Amino acid sequence: MSRISFHFLLYLECKFGQASRVIWLWTSILIFIVSLAFSVISLPKELFWNTEALYLPTILLDVLRDSSPLRGWSFAPTPYFFPDLPAIFLLGYATGDIFLTLVAYAILQVIVLALVMGRFIRTLEPKMGKSQSYTLSFLSLSFLFILSEKFSLLYFLYLPSVHISAFITTLWIWPYLRKEKVPKNSVFPILSLITLSDRILVFELYFAAALTWARRYGRWGISFPMISLKFFFAGAIGIALNMVLRVLLTIQSPNKIPIADSILMWWKDLVSSLIRLDLPGIFLVLSFITAFWCLKKSKEWGHSLGFIGYFQLILLLLPPLTGIYTGENGLKISLPAFVMVPALFGVLLSLQNPVERSNSRNFAILGLLIGLGIFTGYRRQMEGNWAPISFSRPDEVTCVDHWKEKDSFVLVLAEARKAKRIFIYSETKTLAYPIDFSTLEGTHTLSNKEWFLFPPEGPIAVLPDGLGEHRIKSFYGEPTRILDCPNGISKILVYENTEKIIELLQRPFQKTK
Repeated sequence: MSRISFHFLLYLECKFGQASRVIWLWTSILIFIVSLAFSVISLPKELFWNTEALYLPTILLDVLRDSSPLRGWSFAPTPYFFPDLPAIFLLGYATGDIFLTLVAYAILQVIVLALVMGRFIRTLEPKMGKSQSYTLSFLSLSFLFILSEKFSLLYFLYLPSVHISAFITTLWIWPYLRKEKVPKNSVFPILSLITLSDRILVFELYFAAALTWARRYGRWGISFPMISLKFFFAGAIGIALNMVLRVLLTIQSPNKIPIADSILMWWKDLVSSLIRLDLPGIFLVLSFITAFWCLKKSKEWGHSLGFIGYFQLILLLLPPLTGIYTGENGLKISLPAFVMVPALFGVLLSLQNPVERSNSRNFAILGLLIGLGIFTGYRRQMEGNWAPISFSRPDEVTCVDHWKEKDSFVLVLAEARKAKRIFIYSETKTLAYPIDFSTLEGTHTLSNKEWFLFPPEGPIAVLPDGLGEHRIKSFYGEPTRILDCPNGISKILVYENTEKIIELLQRPFQKTK
């Protein structure tokens, strides 16, 4: 009887454990959906006016709608040709609306991130069940969704053109590298394409993998697993194609400052952020803690912890050590390291007994979610700010569309951000080109030089906001007429005589012919 009772109790415990894991999985999925919905409907409208958000839609509209040649374009330092560009194209074709395309892309990107992160977490602690790893992934991202209102850098998780595809790729490919086996050899051409589009993979994936294997096997190169040959060859092909692309197309260089200045600025911002208890500084410190903790535990618990430790350190130090850090916006490169913090703490704190401690871990994250959600909801209630996401066009777009139906101008010139917003969101499909702030000449930064070499014939409108009305008149002369915007604040300067303007627009490109 005692043996039968023991086996019966063991059976009940096993069944209860399975039921508990299933309940936690579905609970985490529900929380993920609710928190994602809450975050998306609360996104600031300015996010959809952001330069990163409009970069790829501008290229697609210019090439597909206006039939402009691709060879005239000046692309971002990271061109994001794959997979961001095809995804934006397909979603744009399906929705027929830029705003809906960006919202759909945001939702799709974070769902894919949750799935690959859940699979990646299992490599950190193989004893953790499949359902437990996905539960941790969904709960960790849910926490970040709710936190994004207080930590605006997290909003970039929703956008294309900010290295999130490279982050997803890293989480997706590492489990295959760890097993030293891929399902199909087509994985490697995909890696080459993504490396071609985003060279940050060289650091966060290839360099991190090389450091991990060198630490595991004790030597570089010859002791690496056989799969590393195809892996590094795919990376080399991607880099070579990127170099060829830079010869064939115009791709901008990243904005950099001297490395010493960048390091000093990064350190000062970190210290001041910690003194103010701001989230960027707190997440930087927490990311360093998880990085060194993972490296310390990797020899005992597996080299996947070493990989993610190196991944964290590389992304945290890359901005200041390459001169890219010029302000808090430079932390976008470190965003994947911040995203991994909740999940890594969940893994590291339960390494000794992941099965028994999973419930405690899940309850802890759930408690944080509920507390943060109540605080956010209470604050919104006090502010009366419960309006769901709805697209409102920028003021400059409303103004241009208002007068386009009444005036004869064929082109609008504006500072870069406003020009991009008009180009994308104008319901009258008004052409809008950016001009250089200092010279008011055509600018070949994230733009098409064909715009300035072959402008349409007819009156040209100029938006003085951000450029200065007096400066515009000193360069372009007195306008033929001035149109007041409906908001009563802005205005549009219209020039019938456009010879001087066209001369200035074409000047930078005639110098380089």
